[in-house]
Amino acid sequence: MRPADHAELTAFDARALVAGLPALHEAPDLRALGTAVRRWTGDLIPFDALDVVGSAGGEREAAGLHHRLAIRTPGGGEVLIGLVLGRKRKAFSGRDVAVAALVGPVLGAAADHVRLRAAHREQVTALAVLTHREREVLALVADGRTNRDIADVLFIEARTVEKHVEHIRSKLGARSRADAAARWARATA
Repeated sequence: MRPADHAELTAFDARALVAGLPALHEAPDLRALGTAVRRWTGDLIPFDALDVVGSAGGEREAAGLHHRLAIRTPGGGEVLIGLVLGRKRKAFSGRDVAVAALVGPVLGAAADHVRLRAAHREQVTALAVLTHREREVLALVADGRTNRDIADVLFIEARTVEKHVEHIRSKLGARSRADAAARWARATA
C-alpha cells in the first residue's frame, strides 16, 4: 500500500465526501449511523468487508481478508475508534489511503454528534417526569434564586417551594439542589 497522496483526489471524490455528510450527522442513533457509515464509505472506497472498531462494532469480517485499510477516527469516544476495510483481491491505492485520511475525522465527529444528541434526548426525557410547576421552580433554582425569591415570583409560600424542590430532587434522583439545577441546564442548553 502506498502512502496517502492527496493529489490523487478528484472533484468527484470531494463531492462524494461532502454529499454523505448530512446522512451521518442526521442519524438518530448509533445503529442508523452504522448504516450511513457503510453506505458512505462504500461510495468512497469500495470494499468487500468493513469492521467497526469500538463498542459499536460487531463481527470481524475484514480481519480475514488479504488487503486491509485502517481508518482511525479521532473523536467518537469508545463507540467508534476506527474502521477496517478489507478486500479479497485488489490492494488499496494511494487514492484510497488519501480518502481514508479525510474520512476518519469526519466519522469521529459524526459519532460524537449522535452520542451528544442521544444524551440530550435522555436529559429532556428525564425532565418529562416533572409537573409544569416543578419545571418552573427548577428553572428558577437553576437561575440561582432562593426559595423565598421563587415563592415571590410564583406567588406561593416558601414552604411550598421547599416541597417542590424535594419532589424535583426525588424524581430526578438528584443529590442536591445544585445537581438538579445542573440537570436542568444540560437539558435546556
